[in-house]
Amino acid sequence: MADVTPANQHPLLPRLARWMLVALLCISLGLQWTLLQGVAWTGMLISYARDGSLIEAVTKTFDGEHPCQLCKAVENGQKQDQEKTASAPLKKLEAVLAQMVCVVAPAPVLRTFPEPTQQGERLAMMPPWTPPRQGQA
Repeated sequence: MADVTPANQHPLLPRLARWMLVALLCISLGLQWTLLQGVAWTGMLISYARDGSLIEAVTKTFDGEHPCQLCKAVENGQKQDQEKTASAPLKKLEAVLAQMVCVVAPAPVLRTFPEPTQQGERLAMMPPWTPPRQGQA
């Protein structure tokens, strides 16, 4: 198969574009805060383990009573993101869509069925004569 990339395009450019797309998707989903919180917990676990036992370090790291500066920054960032997403433009969009979309139930379909007949009796009766057989002389 022939190479479809232009001669002046670097071969790593499509890979870089794909990684940039993944990074933008992660940021749009708010995964940067998850990554930063993981980094903060790792740093807290290491620093608390230097001062005491590992069990004490895990307890202090995850009890929520001993947040580090990075944990506070992550919390503030998450709050700001939530405030941005709950802003007025989304509510305006919902109001416009609610006015545009009117859900109407479909009209009921009235189905009629034929009256039952006594065809069963007719089928059970023997024919008055046997039909002629084709092909016999």
